[in-house]
Parts: sequence; structure tokens; C-alpha cells
Amino acid sequence: MEGTIVFLYVLFCWLVASWAGNKGRSKLAWFFVSALISPLWSALIMFFLPDQSEDNKIEQMKLTHVVCPDCRELILKEARVCKHCRCKLIPQ
Repeated sequence: MEGTIVFLYVLFCWLVASWAGNKGRSKLAWFFVSALISPLWSALIMFFLPDQSEDNKIEQMKLTHVVCPDCRELILKEARVCKHCRCKLIPQ
């Protein structure tokens, strides 16, 4: 009986950690947070926290892409011609 309770507690901690990972947060950190304060409270906190996964994608895009001056589409920084409008570009 005690083993089942421990197993379910760890399982719920892991579920909260997986949810945190899907929202762009550290799975390991949220596993320990949920183990310390309880999976229920951690899930409640996670529900109200904003999703950071989109913010990370945008920051990574800024490092590798620029906006075409003609059509305003995202293109690679190394591109010499825009793949959308065929505008000639100067690599930065």
C-alpha cells in the first residue's frame, strides 16, 4: 500500500514536470518543486504561469533570420536573394 502511494506521488510529480517542459520550462526543476511542495500545488502554479516555449523560438529566430525589406517575410541572414519575392539582398 505504501509503495503504491509513493509510486503515484512520483508519477504525478513526473506529470507536472512533463507539463512544465511543454510550456518551455525545466522538467527537472519542476519535478523537484512538485516533489517538495506537492504535485497538486505545482500543477496549480503551472496553470497560471505563461507559456515560454514560443518566446524561446522567437529569440532563436532572431539569431538566424532577418526580415526582407520588400515583402517583410523572415529569411536566413546569409541569404542573397529572398525566397519569397526574389529581392536581391546584401548579407549582414
